[in-house]
Amino acid sequence: MTRTRASTVWIDWDRHLRSRTLAHRLGVELVEIRVGGSRLGRYLRSIPRTVAVIRSLRPAAVIATNPSLVLGLLLLMLRRYYGFALISDAHYLGVRAMNGNTLWQRLLDFHNKCADLVIVTNSNHAQYLTDRGCRAYVCPDPLPNLRAAGSPAASVPAKAILLVCSFDADEPHEAAFSAFARLQPLGFVSFVSGNYRKALVDPAVFPWVNFLGFMSEDEYYSYLQQCSVVVDLTSLEDCLLCGAYEALAAGRPLVTSDTRALREYFGAAALLTENTPEAIAALVERAYAQRDELRLRISAWVVENERWMQGRIAELAARLQRLPGAP
Repeated sequence: MTRTRASTVWIDWDRHLRSRTLAHRLGVELVEIRVGGSRLGRYLRSIPRTVAVIRSLRPAAVIATNPSLVLGLLLLMLRRYYGFALISDAHYLGVRAMNGNTLWQRLLDFHNKCADLVIVTNSNHAQYLTDRGCRAYVCPDPLPNLRAAGSPAASVPAKAILLVCSFDADEPHEAAFSAFARLQPLGFVSFVSGNYRKALVDPAVFPWVNFLGFMSEDEYYSYLQQCSVVVDLTSLEDCLLCGAYEALAAGRPLVTSDTRALREYFGAAALLTENTPEAIAALVERAYAQRDELRLRISAWVVENERWMQGRIAELAARLQRLPGAP
């Protein structure tokens, strides 16, 4: 039996909350292709699976999460044969190469210029792409529905702090650990999510920090909803943080880095800090002291943000319909 041509399919070579929430809001099918092993091995197994999806669904439009750039380049080739519109949903590393890698940046710029549309999270990335002849559209992450995650089960102290961390190079986790050492005599108890082993962190060096390691989604959301203050930090400009979205969706007081993108988007609801132990500690203490006021600010921000996001998503859906090859 021949399958009816799909209108739009979203392909992700990983599992991203943004892909899931935005695909759901757009009403498009999401295909997550996740394989283990080395990077080369993952590519070699993901490529034929992606080709099989395109051959089976024959979509009129494909949205692809970037990273992976390899996925994006593969879809550029497949577009020649299957005639679909190609939309890139570009995370930070889908626009700017880490550490200023010139060759990688040229590949990113080439891919983004060839795509029919590039969705980005902030206006600075949109301007960067527009200056290079790309077609860009700004749409931050929709807030996740944490009510669907179930009831919180974690039991934490009243003055609990959660550092949302992936232990990537842009995250000043040691500055946060030093801040938590300053806060411990004040009764604060710190928890840190994420795979600390990949950054070669020895928990014995930081005995005042509770390292949670890799957790299931339910466990993570349980801690997120129970801790009194959430901290999520980056040294990158123009990088909007998943933990910041999640903290505000959970109504948790948020301390995040004072970068332009984070200030412009979350500034009305969060406390913004320099990435130093002194500043982080002072802002966590302030967030706890002002937690009731911050929760009111967060509630107002969430309502206003949802109103604005409805418009952005509706306009994005309309633009997808107008792309060449789209249904």
